[in-house]
Amino acid sequence: MHAPSSKGNRLTTHVLVLIGLFSALCYVALYLKIPIPSPVGSPFLHMGNMIVILAALLFNGFIGGISGSVGMGLFDALNGYGFSVPKTLILKFGIGIVTGTIARKGRRDNTGSPVLWIGAASAVFLAAGSVLLAVSLLKGNVINIQGVEKPLVINPVLYIFSLILGSALAAAAILSRRYPVEIQYAILGAVAGIAFNLAGEFTFYVFYALLAGTSLYPAVLAAAVSLPATLINGVFSIIAAIALYIPISRALGRINFSL
Repeated sequence: MHAPSSKGNRLTTHVLVLIGLFSALCYVALYLKIPIPSPVGSPFLHMGNMIVILAALLFNGFIGGISGSVGMGLFDALNGYGFSVPKTLILKFGIGIVTGTIARKGRRDNTGSPVLWIGAASAVFLAAGSVLLAVSLLKGNVINIQGVEKPLVINPVLYIFSLILGSALAAAAILSRRYPVEIQYAILGAVAGIAFNLAGEFTFYVFYALLAGTSLYPAVLAAAVSLPATLINGVFSIIAAIALYIPISRALGRINFSL
């Protein structure tokens, strides 16, 4: 199986059309929110990051990243989240570039399997899910942290998704010889793109808090408290993007679609 080929990042008519299409999908996706039951706050799933990853896997990181920046940046600007526009432009572009760059390695001849990296990612998600589950059982789902206004909410969906993704990545590593290296790199690229987004969300949260006059320690703790919803969306994005990428890439390959 081969994804559609791409001749660099030239702004051909096909590339512009794809950017317009995926930008529109990213914009609309933010209106299609799926509420997540939670004892505190109103977390929700959205498909914006999933579309960025899917575009990066199907075509290239440039198309995915620009589409995410334009679509989700425009949504923020038009819906009262103007302060988030710079963050959105940077992080969504980064998700696309990171995902696309890693996934592209799987399309080269004689590329080795990234099974060790997939296994490492599996270990991280399994460990995170296990720790969150243990803390939830011992301390409850809502934990008040001194110096932080918002409590840390350990939503069951958070550790369930983490354990599901960790288990899926472990299975992908164990069964890696049964499917193409290209798909292995697509999985790794999607995970890396979401990891970039998590790190970026944390960094921007701390930066904005420091600008508002918060000292470093409370800013870091508050940023950590804000990450669970981002992680839930990230895990959903990885699973959904890979599930869609495999059949769509095969369909595009059958019609010899190329940029």
